[in-house]
Amino acid sequence: MNFLVPAFLAGLAALAIPIAMHLRHREKGQPVRFPSLMFLEQLAIRTSKRQRITDWPLLALRALALALVVLAFSRPFAVGSAAQDGMAAEKAVVLLLDRSLSMGHAEVWPAALDSARRIVSELGPEDRVALVYFDDDAEIAQPLTSDRAAVEAALAAAKPGTGGTRYVSALRVARSVLLDAPNIPADVVVITDLQRTGVAGLVGLELPSRITVRAVPVVATNRANVSVAGVDVRRVADAERTRLAVQARAVARDGTEPRTLRARLEIDGRASGEQEVTVPAEGERMVSFDAVPLPAGRVRGRVVLDADRLAADDTFHFALAGEDALPVVLLAPDDALRDETLFTERALVIGRAPTVRVTRQRPGSLGAAALEGAGLIVVWDTPLASSEASAVEAFVQAGGGALVVVGRRLSASGASIPLSVASVDGTADRFADRGGSFGELRSEHPLFAAFRETPSALTGARFLRYARATPGVGSDILARFDDGLPAMLETRRGAGRIITSFVPLDTRTGDFPLQPAFLPLMRRLVLHASGHEAAPLWQERGQSWALSRTIRDAVITTPSGDLVRPAASDSVGAAVALTERGIYTAHSGVVSGDPVSTVAVNTPASESDLTAVDARELLVGVAMTDADGAAVAGPAGEMEREKRQGWWRWLLAAAAVLLIAETVLANRGWRGRAARLTVAGPLTGSETSAS
Repeated sequence: MNFLVPAFLAGLAALAIPIAMHLRHREKGQPVRFPSLMFLEQLAIRTSKRQRITDWPLLALRALALALVVLAFSRPFAVGSAAQDGMAAEKAVVLLLDRSLSMGHAEVWPAALDSARRIVSELGPEDRVALVYFDDDAEIAQPLTSDRAAVEAALAAAKPGTGGTRYVSALRVARSVLLDAPNIPADVVVITDLQRTGVAGLVGLELPSRITVRAVPVVATNRANVSVAGVDVRRVADAERTRLAVQARAVARDGTEPRTLRARLEIDGRASGEQEVTVPAEGERMVSFDAVPLPAGRVRGRVVLDADRLAADDTFHFALAGEDALPVVLLAPDDALRDETLFTERALVIGRAPTVRVTRQRPGSLGAAALEGAGLIVVWDTPLASSEASAVEAFVQAGGGALVVVGRRLSASGASIPLSVASVDGTADRFADRGGSFGELRSEHPLFAAFRETPSALTGARFLRYARATPGVGSDILARFDDGLPAMLETRRGAGRIITSFVPLDTRTGDFPLQPAFLPLMRRLVLHASGHEAAPLWQERGQSWALSRTIRDAVITTPSGDLVRPAASDSVGAAVALTERGIYTAHSGVVSGDPVSTVAVNTPASESDLTAVDARELLVGVAMTDADGAAVAGPAGEMEREKRQGWWRWLLAAAAVLLIAETVLANRGWRGRAARLTVAGPLTGSETSAS
């Protein structure tokens, strides 16, 4: 028992009032008619004061009524067990139902639903229950309610998904759900197959100490499982056309003996190959399909194994561009002979993924139409006319790339560097010291990352003559010559970038094109300047898909068929959260024709590992605190508890009943008859009545 306002208990001292009233001695004389006393001797009579309680029932009623009023104003409430605080049958239960990919096992999901329904059926009539689905994320399927039918309907609609397992997200949502029931006992029941990978991230999580977390394991007795963990796709060029060679990686876990099964390859929804493969009891096996002709446009494919008891991981999706081409416009002056640009052009067209296609343009003929669809423009040692400069500037602002090569023409004193990235004051001649070389290189930059372990591959090149350049405002120096002059600059404009090279890229004033590092550096230079990145064959569910800035008003089609229009800005391209497994497609403006981009999404391969952890690991690293606002202690909790119990109302009602009973008792029977005293008047002999 506790009191919200214990100072009012001092009012119990008022119990002395009825006791004092009952202890007050009051003489009641009885008049007796007697003749004259003149002949009697007057004697002094000694009397003693008598004080004793003669009416105990009335005293008890008055004292008890006064005590009840004092207790009511003290606002009592019970503490301790739920039965003491008036909440004997009330508690809150949050069911966390795991719906990750591994829960789709033929033995696991029916057992999980049965366990959830059993828990709901065992709840008391005053209990409240909530249902939360979780995988990588958590979703409140049913908030706290006493309606069992609503929870049953949510369970009937539940089904396993394709996501991974993260217990931390589920427990956080459970904590937020229980904010609606801050002062009653709370149980969090996790119905799961105890996926090993799901316990990551629990360290540092805080839960209120009033919450009890327990797990209901639903683990398969036979955990043998074969899944597709990844694919590798190569373009193979032959005399006629390019073909696709696909390999898939099949992984077997917890088996007892080798299994023979079929693997099928589908390209753009059509069967394109089939192989029979024997996988070991534990381990992996590569499945190689015969090369198939590369379709035009973007390719969407998948590898499918014979279904086992966990069929969700027997399919693996992938996507790639049919012809991964990078169009490059080369703007070279009329007097630039083929041998001047020969090494650069050959370096660009060698290699695949992407295939670089070079289109040569003459100065004065460049316009917006020539740059349409291009990823990069190479301005080869020539100034730009005003109209050309405007077209290139708009191209770069929209996300395109520009590579400006400064040679003998632009090195002349007073020449204007295209796009105003730098100024030049003549040339540096290094004939006397047999040529200069690279000095400082930004090894952390993507352009030189491949040479981080072998910097000598670049520093071995010699340069006899190059421009004396001064970087413009906003330019970043990526490399310097050994005399400190800038060798390469990078400048950002809008959504694109400009790379300015003062390095001689021909054999007239240097030997760099003859060095082994020339080819890979030119490939990296073109890819980085254009912003081209090799698209992955697939991404994992839960990641984000960053669309190219060149896609305007993008419309995304999800694997389930929904349409999404992601927001974008000039500086940051649109991005889409990948929440489903399958193929996402992107169109520009309207959903029609071939998509401009695709991405395949798969569940992490670790979700196919059905190894369970100990249920006690669900709380490893979780701190149990009173983080929900001292729901079981402190002034706020005491006021809420007293308000819910409301004992003061019943105490005042009982005091009122006792006061009514006291009034009735005091005015009935011998207590209600007033004693009337009759005495003779000393002079007239008349009688006088007194009470």
